[in-house]
Amino acid sequence: MLFDGRIIAGITVFVAVARAQSYGRAAEQLGLSRSGVGKAIARLEERTGMRLFDRTSRALKLTDEGRVLLDEVTPVLAQLGRIATPSRPDKIRGRIRLSTDAAFGPYLLIPLLPLFMADHPQVQVDVLVRDRVDNLLAEGVDLAIRFGEPDARDLDKQLLLHSRVVTCASPAYLARHGMPATPQEVLAGHRCVRMFDDTTGKPHLWHFVNPEGEQQVIAPDCGLTVNDAPSLVAAALSDCGIVRLLDFIAADHLRDGRLVEVLPEWNHLRWPGYLYAPARAHPSHAIDAFRQFIRARTHAAHCATHDI
Repeated sequence: MLFDGRIIAGITVFVAVARAQSYGRAAEQLGLSRSGVGKAIARLEERTGMRLFDRTSRALKLTDEGRVLLDEVTPVLAQLGRIATPSRPDKIRGRIRLSTDAAFGPYLLIPLLPLFMADHPQVQVDVLVRDRVDNLLAEGVDLAIRFGEPDARDLDKQLLLHSRVVTCASPAYLARHGMPATPQEVLAGHRCVRMFDDTTGKPHLWHFVNPEGEQQVIAPDCGLTVNDAPSLVAAALSDCGIVRLLDFIAADHLRDGRLVEVLPEWNHLRWPGYLYAPARAHPSHAIDAFRQFIRARTHAAHCATHDI
């Protein structure tokens, strides 16, 4: 008996719709039109004799037959993916389009990419530095990596690391203006350089946390406000005032004495970094390889800064 290979294509569409709970979102993930997805589901139902979804004006829900089919085909598709996976990293082919912010990109991601590309010479990588997570699918982005609490819907999110927020300034600035003893002294008598919040368009508040978990929040007046991490570093090194940097950005400057940590007992706030991906049913082998790589490497790279 010959197997109808068109059923496999229909099942792939079915799984995407079942996971997205929407023809429109599944169409975006698969690169198909909404009507194309609807026709694929109708053909699959005709060929299998099953009614897979209950369709109403407000919701799209799996039928009992649809739930059984989803449970049965999911491990089969995963097994097919494993069979088709190249046995060696240097055999994986493809292109990955990454979106990142100006903190993660130049300071963590770019330094790690030569390692990934050496192990995966047939994978090409595009890096786009963007301020925020927008519509990854519309921009053709496979993965996004950035700091801050996640607010993006319809995306898979995975915590990669926590980075300590370090308050610091140049030795020359501190020699002229003195070392503050409390967050309130920063507010009262110091020049500060702050970052814009991409969400609000206003400068970030400064949240201080001590080892006991006590918090103080201040909004220092700023003669200078910037919108990316490299500019913040340059301002600190140019004696513009006190800044707050993520620990891996500040680490080399602190070790070399170009910057000095300020209020170390209040620098216990940790800022999360996340990996985002469109809710794909079946990402490419290149994307899977990069996800595994970045999870392992960011953890290893960041462990080296924990003593800063």
